[in-house]
Amino acid sequence: MIFDIRKNFVTLLAMAFFLVAFGLGCWAFVLRDRLDIAEDKIGGFEDAARIRRQSDREQARLREEAAQLDDYLDAKEGGDAPLSDYLSDAAGRLWP
Repeated sequence: MIFDIRKNFVTLLAMAFFLVAFGLGCWAFVLRDRLDIAEDKIGGFEDAARIRRQSDREQARLREEAAQLDDYLDAKEGGDAPLSDYLSDAAGRLWP
């Protein structure tokens, strides 16, 4: 009888240990999956930030070029002379 109780106790203890180990393994698997998803999202955010920085640099360069062109045209002789209708219409479309 004592042998049966010990046998049942050891069996129950082994089953409990197995269930705990199995549960921890499943939990680790789920956490690993979540980590992979989070790392993919971070990679996407890094790519988006890199593209945005590149776009910002390009826009700043274009604004600087446009400002230099405006300054150049303002400084040229006759820069304040009235434009013909054709040039006035074109300028109005380029610089609204």
